[in-house]
Amino acid sequence: MLSVQAGAVFGDACLLCGLPAAGARICEPCLDVMPRNDCFCPCCGQPVTTRQPDDVRCAACQRKQPSFDLARAPFHYAFPVDAALKKMKFRRQLAIAPALAELLLPVLRAEFSHCDALVPVPLHRWRHVTRGFNQARELCKPLSKETKLPVFDSVVRVKATGSQSGLSASERRRNLHGAFVAPHSLPFRHPVIIDDVITTGTTTGQLAQALLRAGASSVSVLAVAYSSTL
Repeated sequence: MLSVQAGAVFGDACLLCGLPAAGARICEPCLDVMPRNDCFCPCCGQPVTTRQPDDVRCAACQRKQPSFDLARAPFHYAFPVDAALKKMKFRRQLAIAPALAELLLPVLRAEFSHCDALVPVPLHRWRHVTRGFNQARELCKPLSKETKLPVFDSVVRVKATGSQSGLSASERRRNLHGAFVAPHSLPFRHPVIIDDVITTGTTTGQLAQALLRAGASSVSVLAVAYSSTL
């Protein structure tokens, strides 16, 4: 199991395994075993079994274009990434957020240079009160500091959807329909949605639709991990 030792708070231990990390947030052995999502659909970013040419989309994207233009998740939702995200979300180990954001930063710079704002996936107010923080917002903080992109967190989640775990794609769509409201005076045109995990893309798709209705010209998505088994 992952363990975050006290020394990790002071930067001398890996935030994932707690072993010495030579001043890095994540040690080299942990980086070596990260489950990288290297074979994915060029549109929605979901893992695929066989690498295709860069212009060939997955079957789902061929059937229906997602609301967003581009999505990326550099890791699979598997150990140790899944354990790290659970510790951050459910055990309030927020020091993990900058470490994961550091891994997202090269992807943000390489794939989303056209984007002009970061939009964390909002929590419903009751979920926010219960948890005490928004994990997507925690990921945005260091990304904004490094890139100078503004964080836009005025999108409201007006529908308390409960857990999406165990729901089918169609059930998730019904559950999330109309869940997000964005103000109709966006100070940007090409936002990138930031989240911790993409499962079916329903949440980010619904949020993208809200941003497009509010005046965004295009919407992209960047998450830490991609999973279809939450």
